[in-house]
Amino acid sequence: MSATDRRDVIDVLSGDHRTVEGLVGRLETGGGPDVARKSLVDALALELAWHTQAAQRYLLPLTRRVLPEGDVLADQHTAEHLTVEHMVRDLEAKDPSDARFEPLLAQLLAAVHGHIDHEEQITFVELGRECDPGELLAVGEQLTAARHRAVTGSLPAQPRPPDVEAGPAPSVVDWVRSVLSEA
Repeated sequence: MSATDRRDVIDVLSGDHRTVEGLVGRLETGGGPDVARKSLVDALALELAWHTQAAQRYLLPLTRRVLPEGDVLADQHTAEHLTVEHMVRDLEAKDPSDARFEPLLAQLLAAVHGHIDHEEQITFVELGRECDPGELLAVGEQLTAARHRAVTGSLPAQPRPPDVEAGPAPSVVDWVRSVLSEA
C-alpha cells in the first residue's frame, strides 16, 4: 500500500457509508423489477454486514478505549448493529413479492440512515478530536488489510460467499463474521 493509499479507520468506514447510501438511494427510488430489487437488497446486505463486523472488530474497541463516554457510544452502536443484522436476516428470507418485504425494507433503510448519522456526527467527530491520528491510521490499515485478505481468498479455509455455496446458504452476516474473524 502506498503512502497515498493509506486511510484511517474513519475514512474507511465513511467509504462504507457512501457505498451503502448509494444502494439505499437506488432502493428508495424504486430499484426496478423484483429480481433487480432483490439483487440490490442482497448487495446492501453484504455491505452492511462488512461494515457492521468491521465496526465491531476495529472501531468499537478503539471507541471504548479512547473516548470518555466510549462504552456508552460503543454499546449504542452495538445495539444499532444488532437491530440492522436482525432486519437483514429477515429481509434475506423474503422475496420482494412478499407483502412484508417493503415495510421491512423501509424499516431497515430508516435504521441505516439513523446509524450513519449517529456514527458520522458523533463517534467519528469525537474520535477525530480525541484519538491520535497515527492510531486512527493504524486501525484503518488493519481493517483494510483484513478486508483485502478476505476478498482475495488468502485466508486459510475461507468459506465461500452464500450465493456460491451448495445447499442452504448461511446468512451473509454470518459469512462476513466468519471471514473477518479469520483475518
